[in-house]
Amino acid sequence: MKEYCFTVCAPLDAFDALHARYGNLLSEYRRQKTVQLRDTLDKKRGLLAEYCLIEAMKQIDPSIELPLQMETEHYGKPYLLHSDVQISLTHAGKFAAAAVCSASVGLDIEQTRPISDALAKRVCTAHEYKDVWLKNPKDETFRNLFSAKESFVKRTGEGLTALSKVDTLMEPTIRQRFMEPYVLSITTDCCSEWEVYVCDSNGSLICL
Repeated sequence: MKEYCFTVCAPLDAFDALHARYGNLLSEYRRQKTVQLRDTLDKKRGLLAEYCLIEAMKQIDPSIELPLQMETEHYGKPYLLHSDVQISLTHAGKFAAAAVCSASVGLDIEQTRPISDALAKRVCTAHEYKDVWLKNPKDETFRNLFSAKESFVKRTGEGLTALSKVDTLMEPTIRQRFMEPYVLSITTDCCSEWEVYVCDSNGSLICL
């Protein structure tokens, strides 16, 4: 089977155009999620994540049938019914993204913001705090570490409750990518203060 991985990211500025194109073709999964949400911004970001997913799926099959059929695993990770394509969705701030992959994939998007030592202590394992953060206490260090953890648990489907159990220095899949560049940074045309992190993939990043 041919290996592939596509990540599509879009800002909220692209919402109206994408909503006009796909708003009537939403999955039942997304319709239910949208009804459950109270915050208008959360609703828009969730919808935008699905629109990114549709665009990513079109990289594999331009004639893909819509709406997509999705369900969630035990910890809430969405998956496509009747398909071998692996997916991951994320949104934060004014952006949303989706990844489609021939293998399991996890996706996270984070803002490049200052990080406090207290936050590092709360998120890092004792091993990570000592061997990573204290040796190189920079914001970029923490973002890479945190997002490596979050994108990993999204890939495995364990959910964010498992975040504190994941040690980036002990998990080979993460360590190989954490020690070497594996971050797919969004181009400045898309956004200059956010980064997309993809776990276990070496694919293409597309900004809408």
